[in-house]
Amino acid sequence: MTSMNDTGIQRGNRLLIVEDSRAVARLLAERVETLPGIEPVLAGSLAEAEARLAQGAQDFFLAVLDLNLPDAPDGEVVERVLAHGLPALVLTAGVSDDERDRLLDLGIVDYVNKGNLTEIEHVIATVERIHRNRRIGVLVVDDSTSARAYLRTLLGRYGYRTLEARDGQEALDLLASGTGPIHLVLCDQHMPGMDGITLISRIRRHFSRTELCIIGMSNHGSGILSARQLKAGANDFITRPFLEEEFFVRVNQNVALLELLQEMRENANRDPLTRLYNRRYLADAGETVYQAARREGRGLAVILLDLDHFKQINDRFGHSGGDKVLVNVADCLMARARRSDILVRYGGEEFCLLAQDVDEKGALGLAEALREAVGGLELRLDGEPLALTTSVGVNTHPGTCLEAMLEAADEALYRAKTSGRNRVVQAGGETVG
Repeated sequence: MTSMNDTGIQRGNRLLIVEDSRAVARLLAERVETLPGIEPVLAGSLAEAEARLAQGAQDFFLAVLDLNLPDAPDGEVVERVLAHGLPALVLTAGVSDDERDRLLDLGIVDYVNKGNLTEIEHVIATVERIHRNRRIGVLVVDDSTSARAYLRTLLGRYGYRTLEARDGQEALDLLASGTGPIHLVLCDQHMPGMDGITLISRIRRHFSRTELCIIGMSNHGSGILSARQLKAGANDFITRPFLEEEFFVRVNQNVALLELLQEMRENANRDPLTRLYNRRYLADAGETVYQAARREGRGLAVILLDLDHFKQINDRFGHSGGDKVLVNVADCLMARARRSDILVRYGGEEFCLLAQDVDEKGALGLAEALREAVGGLELRLDGEPLALTTSVGVNTHPGTCLEAMLEAADEALYRAKTSGRNRVVQAGGETVG
């Protein structure tokens, strides 16, 4: 079992654009500048490109290359850049089949017709894809050492982090270990001990299609085999030998679809204003946390916070002013929540923190710290200083279910409100602060 990140070189965030047409170079640079975290660096010739690389080739993660330059009319720039271990995306006004084969044999990422403006968007999409792929883990499962090495080389061109397993059991062990994260599994069908269909079925017991995508592979492709793998849980199927272009398209499309599904799921679980989790997420994830705490005898606390006199803020400063307050309070609470806590916008001006592995004293201390933090916020609306306070209800008694814990904390919050606000009240207990 091995892992490899691209060529093993830690790459930076700079993109080398080698193009003698100032108009094309400027167009590319302006589009790249809209991508977060990527810095375009321009070169108008092979000599300029080599000078940029001499200053630090490891600072670049990709090069976009014009195939025909004044000082490199026959595409010499491609081999020079590839010699630095830098992936290359080639721009050309046109390419013959022989030239296409030559470029792909050199190991370029792709080639694009720069005469078509719509293809410029393909360049930008590829640049963004490769930059993001450094966070994408791919597990290659194949009993053939040479097959794994070939796939690892291909994936390295697109910057994927690649891990390898020699058989199905090793793949399952690697997935269970939490090494990764792993987003895509490339799985051969014919392996000793466990075939691809069995492996895919076992992976799907633990990982849904929104958590992991699987592409089945075989040297003996047939409609029956591909159908069986897809029904077992694979997202796609590739018959070997394959065109490298087809391989890249299938891998990239499956990863992009997985990211889209994960983004949709994340958005469904997030409050659009504060970007905290919402009540839907609390109901799902919170119940899992609650059951684990009861099963393992670990402490669990529900802390409900409600901003005092929030309606007056909305009435005076409008909903935009109220929204600004909610965002600042959410950021304040998030900065003080622990990694294991679940912090949600519970509704309106109310927030909920589900704190794991805390006893009664720890929960009350955390609640008081949150109350003081909100009270210490320095906010201004329409140029006027605004003082905030919050009432807090705390419950550490597990009860019969999470909903019962929430109801008890809500009752404590009500008592905090009716007894003067700006204080912490414990469920079944006295005012704390």
